[in-house]
Amino acid sequence: MAARPDSLDEVTDPELAEAIGKRWLADLGPRFPRGSILRGRYLLRLILAFGASEAVCDAYFQNLAELLAPRRKLAAQGRLVIGLGSGRCGSTTLTHLITTLGNVCATHENPPMLYWSPEARQIATHLRRFALLRQYFPLVFDAAHWWLNAVPELVAAFPEVRFVGLVREEEATVHSFLTIKGVGRGSWNHWVAPGSGPWRRSVWDFAYPHYPLPKLTGPGDGRIKAGLVRRYVHEYNAAMTKLAAEAPDRMLTLRTEELGAVKARRRLYDFIGAGAGTYDDLRLNTQHAGDGDADYWF
Repeated sequence: MAARPDSLDEVTDPELAEAIGKRWLADLGPRFPRGSILRGRYLLRLILAFGASEAVCDAYFQNLAELLAPRRKLAAQGRLVIGLGSGRCGSTTLTHLITTLGNVCATHENPPMLYWSPEARQIATHLRRFALLRQYFPLVFDAAHWWLNAVPELVAAFPEVRFVGLVREEEATVHSFLTIKGVGRGSWNHWVAPGSGPWRRSVWDFAYPHYPLPKLTGPGDGRIKAGLVRRYVHEYNAAMTKLAAEAPDRMLTLRTEELGAVKARRRLYDFIGAGAGTYDDLRLNTQHAGDGDADYWF
């Protein structure tokens, strides 16, 4: 019996995942009408859970084309903006701020997931999606931690792309990750090779860098995990800072702690050249990871 489409912890073998994805694809039925957001989000759940197989991706793009068909194409291609950040840094809040601009397509971690070493098929799916959406929306946006290692491909495909990076205080980010991922045996530790130590396997393991596992185990598991997360956050933020220093016209970095300030939001809206969005107080996913979920998929 196949796992649920949104279950990421049961199937990690690529061939099995593709077979299960096709099986679920055959079960669309009348519950998910053609050309609907509901059908699109169901297909994205299949892609997230079981990979960007050709059959499921083709079904997704067919549905997306039908969904967009009633809209008038733009005379000029829309802008593309990508949100970066280590995770647990305010990217859901950033996505919502972009949605308040109106007449935009703003998504958060829209599948397929990119591995830390992205696969060509994963990147190609996103590039195809961006190219299609930019024909209909003056601004297309997606935020995800996985974009860091796809910057060269994005720039090559869309030379005018802009990036917004969120940098949250390091220890607060580590604490937030440990709260969400858990600590101890049976929790998630995406920063070691899958199957290492006492931690559960997950498809999400492939979306993060893997570090050598220290010899200490047992009561020290939590301390080991915190150290690995800390290294990841530090290196990720350093990479974003380097990108911003090398191309300040292409990338803006904002402190997560200042994202609620009028000055920071004005910098954001000016940088992406899209007028002004909301200045209301907004903090999503502060103690959990459920705000929006697939509501930010398209």
